[in-house]
Amino acid sequence: MSFFFLIFYIQMVKVLLGISILLALASFSLGDIVPQIKKFGAKTIHISATMGGISHIAWTLEIGKVLAQRGHNVSFITTDPNVKFGVPYQPEVKTISMGPHVSTVEFRDMFDVEELFSKSVVAAYTKLIEDTYQRDYYAYFDLFESSKTDIVICDQLSLPCFDAARELNIPMIMHMTMSLSEDTKAPFITSFFIEGPPTSRNLSFTQRFYNRFVSLPGFLYRFSPVSKTIKKMRAKTGIEPFGPLDRHSGVIKMINGFWGMESPRPIGPFVEYVGPIISSTYSSLPENMKRFMDQHSNVVYIAFGQMYSPSGKEFEVLLTSLLEAYEDKILDGFIWSFSLKSRQQSDLPKQIQTRSGSIYIVKDLFSGNRDPNLRFEAWSPQFAILNHEHCKLFVSHGGASSIHESLFNGVPLLLHPFTSDQPANAYSMQEAGVGLSLDRKAHNLTDTIEKLNRILLDKEGKFKLNMESMQALVQLKSRKKYHAADMIEEVLHSVRDHNNIWYRREVVENMAMFKATNWDIDLVALAGLIGFIVIVCKTFIALLKLPLVQPRKLKSN
Repeated sequence: MSFFFLIFYIQMVKVLLGISILLALASFSLGDIVPQIKKFGAKTIHISATMGGISHIAWTLEIGKVLAQRGHNVSFITTDPNVKFGVPYQPEVKTISMGPHVSTVEFRDMFDVEELFSKSVVAAYTKLIEDTYQRDYYAYFDLFESSKTDIVICDQLSLPCFDAARELNIPMIMHMTMSLSEDTKAPFITSFFIEGPPTSRNLSFTQRFYNRFVSLPGFLYRFSPVSKTIKKMRAKTGIEPFGPLDRHSGVIKMINGFWGMESPRPIGPFVEYVGPIISSTYSSLPENMKRFMDQHSNVVYIAFGQMYSPSGKEFEVLLTSLLEAYEDKILDGFIWSFSLKSRQQSDLPKQIQTRSGSIYIVKDLFSGNRDPNLRFEAWSPQFAILNHEHCKLFVSHGGASSIHESLFNGVPLLLHPFTSDQPANAYSMQEAGVGLSLDRKAHNLTDTIEKLNRILLDKEGKFKLNMESMQALVQLKSRKKYHAADMIEEVLHSVRDHNNIWYRREVVENMAMFKATNWDIDLVALAGLIGFIVIVCKTFIALLKLPLVQPRKLKSN
């Protein structure tokens, strides 16, 4: 019997070996299936921005560079003053100028540091539209039509760009540096044009009532001349009238922001937070500045962007605070990026006196003759300074790009906001525990010194700990320019009927309001509840009217 078992065993081994060989050959011959993405082909993409500085424009060109590297034909459309911003992105992104800036109104005229939406701002915005709308509209229209444009990425301020794209049925995306959109499910007007925090969480009933029924109507009234001018210029150009927000409808809003700097809230399917996008490269430290940073261990960097400069009183408070921190050895040096033009302000103090009695001649500080540890520079490589391990604090106006660069490098912030998105940004950084905010209108020396010292000393280590998590968040989020490029390609290849981004449209667009909000169900439920309560109440009242003891019937004789 053992002989037969041996023969059977050998045959089974042969069979199993044969099956294994066949399976191996089948696997070798067929191979694994690797998913392949279809090659969609190159497209013509235009990025437009005619207002703002490098921080307003560069992040969109970073996305454009990624798209160009993927084979697309990408152009940056602007006016002559902004052509310089496109130079670092050539030849990947081609720069096209529509000509000179044809208005006396400059970007800085669109903001008033004393009143958020003042009469001067309204006048500037109105004149800018009158001066530039027609020239820009026809330039965009001709360019889009002649180049067979596949998609347009328009700046939030560029009305002619949107109108030309819409007239030609070209898909478009709005690029924004802040959340000014009805799709954010928040009162976007109040979050920008009404002073205060970006959310109503810490506002009292009185404050919320005032914002909603006094400030907001006041803003709408002041803004009405701008709306009328837009309507007039569109009619003059032969374009049908439109509502103030119609150009936003069905358009993706690409925002250079992120949760952590933006206040988390529900957003619609047409909103994409793609930030913080920072530049691929930055200027390095000049040798003398690198030597300064290497030789000082606690450096404060101060800069207020290209558009803003502190008043004489603000300058005095800030400089006095820094000098006292220097005398107390809380910092051992500072670099203040203060332009030559700003130094000519007539209201700047001639000298500063600290509580120790020391007197500093401001002119000597500017020239560097007073103390080599206290540097005023006409221009500074901001990112390189923030990137140095010895930079311990950034005193900033709170512009989005400046905050992004500071957080990327893990440098806490003392914020001195002027206008625009800066107050909301300052509030958010304070809430995140990575900075503190000053009230520039208060000119409070005690408060400024206290906050400066609190961040630099960081006795409880909270700023350091909070910044570690924020820095990680920002560095990871900074990769999202590739996500932004994916999103643009998504629109390019998924759009229907030329400009219908169908797959992002909310279903409520095709639903009755009562059905979309479930008000019909709620009303029926409420009616049923009221009916039930009425029945219960009537029953209860009826029971109360019954006598407690039934009278006995008298027996008949």
